[in-house]
Formats: sequence, C-alpha cells, structure tokens
Amino acid sequence: MQQAGVGIAKAICLDYQELQSLPQGLSVLALIGKGNNGGDALLTCGQLLADFPRARVTVIFAADPSDLKPLAARAHQQLKGRVSEHQLDANSDVASIHELLDAASVDRAFDICIDGLLGMTFQSPVRAPMRVLIEAVNCYEKIGLRAAVDVPSGKGDVSDELTFHADFSYATGVAKKVLFEGNVECGRVRTIDLGFPEAPAGAGADAAEMVLNDRVLDSLRTLRPAVVDKRAFGHLFVVGGSAFMPGALLMAVQAAVRSGLGLVTAFAPASVAATLAAQVPEAMWVPWPETANGTLNPRALPLLLDRIDQATAVLLGPGMGKDRNTEMVAQEIVKQVDLPVILDADVLRVRVLELVPKRKASAGSVILTPHMGEFMRIAKLNVPDYSNETLRTFCQSYRVTTVLKSAHTRICDGENIWYNTYGGPVLSRGGSGDLLAGLVGGMIAQDQTCVQTSVARGVVLHGLAAQLLARAHGQVAVHTTQVLDYLSSALRRV
Repeated sequence: MQQAGVGIAKAICLDYQELQSLPQGLSVLALIGKGNNGGDALLTCGQLLADFPRARVTVIFAADPSDLKPLAARAHQQLKGRVSEHQLDANSDVASIHELLDAASVDRAFDICIDGLLGMTFQSPVRAPMRVLIEAVNCYEKIGLRAAVDVPSGKGDVSDELTFHADFSYATGVAKKVLFEGNVECGRVRTIDLGFPEAPAGAGADAAEMVLNDRVLDSLRTLRPAVVDKRAFGHLFVVGGSAFMPGALLMAVQAAVRSGLGLVTAFAPASVAATLAAQVPEAMWVPWPETANGTLNPRALPLLLDRIDQATAVLLGPGMGKDRNTEMVAQEIVKQVDLPVILDADVLRVRVLELVPKRKASAGSVILTPHMGEFMRIAKLNVPDYSNETLRTFCQSYRVTTVLKSAHTRICDGENIWYNTYGGPVLSRGGSGDLLAGLVGGMIAQDQTCVQTSVARGVVLHGLAAQLLARAHGQVAVHTTQVLDYLSSALRRV
C-alpha cells in the first residue's frame, strides 16, 4: 500500500503537467471510503504533502473514520493534524456538499481530486450518502484533475450506473480489465508497477491479454554495434500521397526516418515528389506517374516491383485517396510483395484485405492500422464495437495483425491482445495516425524477429512522445508533427 501511494502521487504529478506546472501551494481533495482504496488515497495525500510542503489537503470521509479497515486506519493516523477532515452527513445533498467544497477550497479550484471511495469488489448499487457525494463531485466544476485509485468508484465487478468521472485511473499493481471495456469510461489508465503480472485482472485464464509498458523499448535504448552500416537497420518503402493530399505521406516518411531506420524510400505522386523531397532529404524519393485524379497510377507498379529486393518492409496508404486506382495499387502490392506490409488509411478496404489470406505461407505479416471508423468499414460493422471478441474474430478471418487506434489502442494478432495506455487527447488531431504508421513501419523494417513486438515498439514510442509533448506544451496549442521532437526524449527517459 505504501508503494501504491507513492507511485500514484508521482504519476499524478506527471499527468497534471498536461494542465499546467504544479503549484507549490497544491490544493488536493480526497474522497475516502473505509477499504484499501481509501488507504491508498490517504497515502497518496501523504506523499503529496511530503513533496509539496505548502500543499493543502481536504479529506472527506464517506463514513465514520473509526470504521476504516486496519491498513487504511494506519494511513489515516499518519495524516492526522496535517489535513482538513470532514465526515459526510447522512442528510447531505448536492448543494450542501458544494458549499463544503467551496469553503474548503477557499474559493479557488482544487488542483487534484483523488477518488478512494470504492474498489473492484464493490457490488451495485452505490448507496447514499456516498452516492450523493459522487454526484456532487462529478458536477463540481472547480477541479483540475480527477484521479481514481485502481478503478473509478461505481466501476466494480458489477458496474453501477453512477461512476466517478475520472480523468485518470491509477491501477495499483494489476490493471483491471474493466478499465479497458468500452471507450474511455474510466479515463486514461496508468499502471503503478508493484512487480505484479501485466495481464489485466479479470481477463480470464484462457485470454492472452497484456498491458504494454515502456520496457518494450529497451532494445532501442542500448548502444548500437561500433562496426555497422545503414543496411543493418532496414529499408522501408513508403507508398502513398496524392496531388491533393501530400501531407499525410510527408508525415509518415518523417516518422519513419526518425524511427531508427537505415534507409527510407518514398514513392510519391510526380507532381509533389520534388517538393516533399526538399522537406525530408534523408529519404530517397521516387516520382510516381499520376492519374487524372492526382492519385498513383497502377500502371507504374514496376517502379516499386523492380526495386522490391532492396526493401525489408512496405508501408502503404497515407494520403493515397480512395479511388479505384489506389485500390488496384494496394491489391497488386498485397498479391505480389512477400515482405511484411503495413496497410494504413485509404487502402484499408475489404477488397484489399480479401487478398491477404491468399498470400504465400512464407510471406511476411500484414499489419493494419485503422481507427474505429475505418475498422467499421473493413469489419462491416454498423455501429462502433470495442469488444475483444470482435477484434479477434476479424484478425483471424483475414490473417492480419491489427492496431486498432482509440483512447486505449489495442494490438491483436488473432489470439493475443496488447493494450497501450500511452498517448492521450493530444493525439486527437489530423496526422497522428500517419506518424504512427511511419513509426510502426520503421520498427518492422528494422526487426522482424517478432512482428508483434516491433508493432508494440512503434505504438508505445508514439504514445510516450505524445505524453511528453503534452506535459511540455499542453494538449491544445500544439501541432501534430511536434510529437517527432519528443521521440528521442522518450527513448532516453530514465
């Protein structure tokens, strides 16, 4: 519990930087239940007070503090005299709780609210007066960051219709599967490493589900051999772009170049190739003849096929457009190229995917990088579906590995599922997917020992860099390609 409290406090301080720099006079509100979640929250408050001596902590107990379980009671004893304590009245309503919060905050916002009311073993429904407290805090506007210990209160084994509105859920030791069900119901997920297994609790013995951590990048954090040349680090072919949408290709190539690759060759529409080449001179640029629509002409496929023995992987799709010509280009590459192929954006179409199972048994993997809108199209769904069963079935049907982008991006190879928790709303802008495709393509081109591991490296590096960007500049007033400036920091982070 002590480790959990320290870990949560440090993680909250990092995440708060996406709002602003941490004030020395930090104002913290803690909602405390009688169980271990309440104990974790109290120890988190203690660590924040140790790190910020001028901090002010307000604690609201949902029941009599004398009813705290032993470990939570010990944590409470350590805080006595250092925090402002309040016990919830059985007759409290939303208005009276708001009055209490206004008085406790001295008419300024709480920087952080920590939810330690209920844990995973909670059984619905949430009863008064705790229910009223959650309702009141959920609609109380003067809170900067809302943090849930383990899971948001109300989101237990049997979820209640009322749940604490968390910006972040800090899973202690083992992330609970309920945190990944649906889409962002529990806010962003952080796993506080206590040395426990990485499979989500509740995933079941048969399900191969893991939460990714940044240790997947360790192979990129070592010194490279002294005697080596560029050919040792792979050669990615990137095919994409159109006369009306060259930026997507440019961003994918920029990311690929920054992935650690030895060589990148980009096949771009002839009308824009020279302009793009001037912006990324590290890549080799091949002008591709265009159709009347400004898209890549299928008749020019020999430009790629005659050079294919130089490549170690092919990335296809960013900015290509959705006409029949680009579909034909994608179909021919899937049929004729035996290397690993990454399909992104405009080439994510059913008629392209139908060719994947017909590839040679010895051919490289096919990796897809859709967001939910694209996944609905290729999986023939009428409504968004975030279930693991649907994702697994789709990957098995087409024999592909899928990176399904969302608040919690999942990687699935038809059997295993890896959850990525890095990134955040700073990536909710045009071009983020193009950067991801370039990084994933670059990782696969460098190392095909385990394609899923290479994919995970690209996804985690992309997310970590995005978090560093948000902590340095916030989530709003940034542009997409600034993520690239934080790739090296993400790799060198201690």
